[in-house]
Amino acid sequence: MEPHEEIRYLTHTSALMKPTSQSALALQPFETALGEALFAQLQRDSSRLGISMRAARIEELSCRLLGLTRLKGLDFEARPSLAGIETASGGESDFEPHDYLHLVPQEIRRSLGQYMTPRPIARYILQAAGYRPTKDLLARTLCDPACGSGVFMVEAIRTYLTSLREARVPTEEWYPKVREHFVGIDVDPIACLYARFNLSVLLASAVLSWMRANPRRLPDPLPIHEGDTLSSLAVELGETALLDPRTPEIRFGGAFDFVVGNPPYRKLARIPLELRRAFADSIYGHPNAYGMFLHAGIEMLRPGGRLGFIVPRSMLSGLYFQNLRRMIEERTCLQEVSLFADRKRVFSRVLQGTMILVFRKRGCGEGENRQVRTAIIRSNSELENGGPLHVSPKASQVARRLNGTTVWFVSDQERTYSLLDKIVDRHPLLGGPAVGCPAKTGPIVWNRVKPFLRKGGGKGTLPLVWATDVGRFRFSFGAAGESRPAFLAETHETERLATYGPSLLVQRVTADEQARRIVAGLARLPDRKYFVENHLNVLQVSSKALVDLRFLLGLLSSDVVEFLFRSMNGNTQVSATELNLLPIPRGRFESEIIETVELLEDAAAEARDGLEQDLNERVARAYGINGSDLRFLRKTLSGEILSDN
Repeated sequence: MEPHEEIRYLTHTSALMKPTSQSALALQPFETALGEALFAQLQRDSSRLGISMRAARIEELSCRLLGLTRLKGLDFEARPSLAGIETASGGESDFEPHDYLHLVPQEIRRSLGQYMTPRPIARYILQAAGYRPTKDLLARTLCDPACGSGVFMVEAIRTYLTSLREARVPTEEWYPKVREHFVGIDVDPIACLYARFNLSVLLASAVLSWMRANPRRLPDPLPIHEGDTLSSLAVELGETALLDPRTPEIRFGGAFDFVVGNPPYRKLARIPLELRRAFADSIYGHPNAYGMFLHAGIEMLRPGGRLGFIVPRSMLSGLYFQNLRRMIEERTCLQEVSLFADRKRVFSRVLQGTMILVFRKRGCGEGENRQVRTAIIRSNSELENGGPLHVSPKASQVARRLNGTTVWFVSDQERTYSLLDKIVDRHPLLGGPAVGCPAKTGPIVWNRVKPFLRKGGGKGTLPLVWATDVGRFRFSFGAAGESRPAFLAETHETERLATYGPSLLVQRVTADEQARRIVAGLARLPDRKYFVENHLNVLQVSSKALVDLRFLLGLLSSDVVEFLFRSMNGNTQVSATELNLLPIPRGRFESEIIETVELLEDAAAEARDGLEQDLNERVARAYGINGSDLRFLRKTLSGEILSDN
């Protein structure tokens, strides 16, 4: 059995978790394999460069670069037997970083938000953030605050070495300059070990050249630190209670020209009070680790510095990220927001909607930026062939303020933004007083009321509506059959959760791959009192509003609102917050839309296409959209229009 196959994964990646006491035991097989592989690489390179070094000296160098002491049983003279650790011999441009995540059970990787970034994405993000080989780059500093195995740092240093070469800097000076201008940090000791290994292989020739110029010395360790970025920054922000002996002795605040990376993605139910205080300006409700890393990135940048991250798309419009969006808008200038169209192909065996986010930290007194680059990335290969086709709308067309909340709209078509101007800016919002039909989440969480669920009705029970009961223009109570109990006992614990009167129900969980993101139907129950589970949103007319639920059903089921919602939503949730931000056109078209919806609800299948065409044309007129715009947005929804360019 190979050494890695014997390892039970005992460490972690989240920057909000401390290592287990057994992590050090899990490290040794990794140290052995990587130590032997690096020794072999340095031995080959020293021979190639004509540098005479004893094996004992190469052993010392390997340990110094990997941050190791001499380990008992480590056979530096042996060729590494571990598959996948062989190093490339084609030079720095061909070197592919090694990683260990394939050894970690997928459920652990998912729970810790731990994914390796494909090299083309790392390279693209660096370029999008302006990290390119120029003479000015030699003085710039870069940090990856959750560096993992060092994919971003390898790509950045590769670019930096090109700049050194073009500036004719002597090779023996390269390694000290890299140490001076780069910092990587990760809480996972195995990740740090792999990052040091990858950088050591990339810099092997530079290190050996330095050794030839300094034969009596060993180089200082690589700039990879094991520690917690968020806690370290919290210390600098005044939360000294989080001081940790593992905290690197470097300052993060305002220290870097570039902050890049792929932070961990996961919700954090509980975080230390000190950490919540330090990041209070960006947190709303339950924080997500990547949101806190975005906040940290802003703090870490110098004025004018740039951040480039790959992060989930959920921050585009979600309620929990409203404070983070506001902070980004107030303290930075958005430069690029590019969405990955396919949730399945970015990270291996992971279904995760992601986007590339690039911004520049504002200096004192700096005003708004005028334009933002936006794109839809349909494959990773686009990133290797000149990048996706971008458009450059005004910043105010991307980040739009609706009822005090900013929502980000992303497209790769200029016409989309002019069309959104017509839809968004001229009409009152669903949750506002002019419409008076605010959406809310269904209050029944089934596993919390499990003892009160009933398969059959009877005295003391009320109907329980599930998401499966709601379809497009339809409602079928009990559609799930016996798999979901259709009734709930009305007790003193559940009675306050009941819904009264007519309601429009909207499914809360839909995905980009579905034909429709908004799936809505009118509740049809003989009882005026019933329960609604929390995978549905509930819309009910307030006592002061004069609006028909069928009118709202027609709007929500139209191509116009589908197009609008897909432009602003970044995840699989159709939240009540987002529904309440939808613009609703009031006026003379309401009765026509209601009439069409009534026909659709009872129409045979063969008549539905024509009626839906009528509905879309009437909704378009209500929004002030002409026939050409309607055809454009319908082609966009169908995928016929991929880009204006």
